[in-house]
Amino acid sequence: MGNLQNLLKEVDDLLNSSDDLQTQPPLAQPEIQNDELLKALQEYFQYDAFRHGQRDIIEAILNEENVFAVFPTGHGKSLCYQLPALMLPGTTVVVSPLISLMKDQVDALKARGIEAVSLINSTLSWEEYRLEINRLKQNKIKLLYISPERLRSRRFLDILNSVLISLFVIDEAHCISQWGHDFRPAYLSICDAIDTLYPRAIALFTATAPPDIREDILEILKIPEPRVLVQGIERPNLRLAVHKSEDEEEKKSLLEKSISSLEGNGIIYAGRRNDTEKIAEFLKERGHRVDYYHAGRELHERKQIQEAFFDDSGNGLDIVVATNAFGMGIDKPNIRFIIHWTMTGTLEEYCQEIGRAGRDEKDSDCLLFSFHEDRELHEWFIKESAPDRTSLLKLLRTLENYKGTGQYRLAAMDELELEVGYKIAKIQVGLAYLEKLGFLKRWHNVPSQISIRLRTRPTDDSPVQSELYTHLRQRRVTDILSFCQDLELSPKSVMEQLAELQSEGHLLYWGKDDLMLIELLKDSELLSSLSEEQMGLGDYVKYKRSRIDRMVRYAAADECRMKFIRDYFGEEVSEDYRCEKCDNCATNAMM
Repeated sequence: MGNLQNLLKEVDDLLNSSDDLQTQPPLAQPEIQNDELLKALQEYFQYDAFRHGQRDIIEAILNEENVFAVFPTGHGKSLCYQLPALMLPGTTVVVSPLISLMKDQVDALKARGIEAVSLINSTLSWEEYRLEINRLKQNKIKLLYISPERLRSRRFLDILNSVLISLFVIDEAHCISQWGHDFRPAYLSICDAIDTLYPRAIALFTATAPPDIREDILEILKIPEPRVLVQGIERPNLRLAVHKSEDEEEKKSLLEKSISSLEGNGIIYAGRRNDTEKIAEFLKERGHRVDYYHAGRELHERKQIQEAFFDDSGNGLDIVVATNAFGMGIDKPNIRFIIHWTMTGTLEEYCQEIGRAGRDEKDSDCLLFSFHEDRELHEWFIKESAPDRTSLLKLLRTLENYKGTGQYRLAAMDELELEVGYKIAKIQVGLAYLEKLGFLKRWHNVPSQISIRLRTRPTDDSPVQSELYTHLRQRRVTDILSFCQDLELSPKSVMEQLAELQSEGHLLYWGKDDLMLIELLKDSELLSSLSEEQMGLGDYVKYKRSRIDRMVRYAAADECRMKFIRDYFGEEVSEDYRCEKCDNCATNAMM
């Protein structure tokens, strides 16, 4: 497998799934009475039984085995690390990609009366951050959620290293893969963090990782002898079907007919923002309580739509028509149907999205409308986001010409878009490639301007902090880049020192986190000497097209659809397997 095939999707289209455990029903194998593990499950979560596969993972973790668990969306994977975290000594660190998902899990645990849980991220105030760090140092936190970017701070790693780390969890582990659909370079810092913290056990979790991606993840992390546990992707209560159509009018007719035959509420996914608006209007005219959701809408509008969809009083929304931006934190247990107006680009995405249906284990429908133009849309997405040698060179040279100090640059995405002339999606993919190639490193959420209020001077045993504190007393800081440039200081070091001084109570600083700090490691002259083949750019396009091919074959398949999906994810399935739920099984049964 190549070493350079990475991509970042458009920020508003990031695919991440929620796995809130509040909806887990007691569905599993009979449990032995007087079982200590079962007692802990009942004590902390008030469940009477484990779901299939959960016990195996939890027991392996408690035995200090390294684990790689592939669990379907909505199956309760977070319980598999939350329960052992509460039973083990010391602290469990959970690396998670989205602040909103971390907050959901922390809030859910606190609602159960579990207070020894925390998240540390950029949204905390100075007082909150200091409180959580003190709780961590006092061993009052059993379960700590952090973003992967936090592991790039040497000082934060030193704090973690001062406490016992019994378990190190990597959620959404496909983000590590060089081929993964949500590539996030900060996940690569996990290797260094593991070497530094030396946790007793490591656990990786994902809902969507076929065998090639699992192999890539393990090769990158070099985790010694992990136990791979693949819980079947099949959800027996989901009915899968594909409806083929020749044009948009036929799709509308199919949609109207499908909606009229379905009960309860659901989500209709579309590939384009304007499609979500047109479909919502079409359904609204026919008397449905419906709204559309995409990243182009205002934040307060999106929040209102989500709240209305979760409202089961009879006054909320029955249907949300959305791009895949409507995915983060969607853990409504009684979603009765998922309809895909547009075919997804990968089976991983498709399984993530249909996994939001029927989390209460009741029968739910998953309909895919197959239209020949869907492939053209995804080919266009590839063309728009795929970088080439010329675009990478232009992007790197643009950054080199930015005002900065030393090898550091501060950049805003909208400014880069104007300067380079490419869409943001292509810039994000390009930056990911340049980082993986070793030409730059990025840190997000850096303030362009800051305000500082000094409090107490640090002790003399911290000369670096004392020196920075002296500079701050002598001059007013508003522009962080100019401050660093004048004093010939590294912006990365200054931001780390400010965070440390703030956490220790020596000062308070604030500012809008709106920029990206880029450290240039190699110049554009070296990049110009590389061929497209050496950059692995052709492999990116080839890989993306192969994923579309699989999705097209799924839509056209005449075999059991669940068998097709299980084969794709590397499960061993007999040739005569039938789910008895999908449209193909039903059709073949009637023949």
